[in-house]
Amino acid sequence: MAESRIITQICIVVNDVKQANANWSKILGLPEEKIETIFPDGIVHYTHGQEVEYRDIQVAKYDLGNFVLELLQPGETPSPWRAFLEKNGPGVFHFCVLVDDRKVFQQTLADMGVERPYHIGYHPNGSYSYVDAKEQLGLELSVNNQADYRELMERFLSSAAAPFDELK
Repeated sequence: MAESRIITQICIVVNDVKQANANWSKILGLPEEKIETIFPDGIVHYTHGQEVEYRDIQVAKYDLGNFVLELLQPGETPSPWRAFLEKNGPGVFHFCVLVDDRKVFQQTLADMGVERPYHIGYHPNGSYSYVDAKEQLGLELSVNNQADYRELMERFLSSAAAPFDELK
């Protein structure tokens, strides 16, 4: 059976999530979405191989049926989103693709010349990672996988595993 892959999200990085939320509400003809500060406890992040914590990011998410429109305002601390905003200004940060098998999908990306992810977040029910696919696809790609990662996370905590071990 072929692997299932679907686009589930478009993330737009903005300077002011309150204003962007109000504007998108008008464009979509929907009520403004709740703005939340992320990330919750239970997610382990690695950016460029270093464990990091992100707590000051504000998002509004519109569930549009076939995908989620995420409006994201980065905090002041260094992060992939802050770096994007400083380099490019507001704009589309990524499309998110949900995959069944991260390892198989990573090989698909490698075959196109896309390097390994520079950022990954693990949580008990899966992971998400960012790859720079601007040359190959015209944008960054967020690769999401839903799986039981509890054992892997325990291995991280005991230093028995490193980021991306599951891709080997």
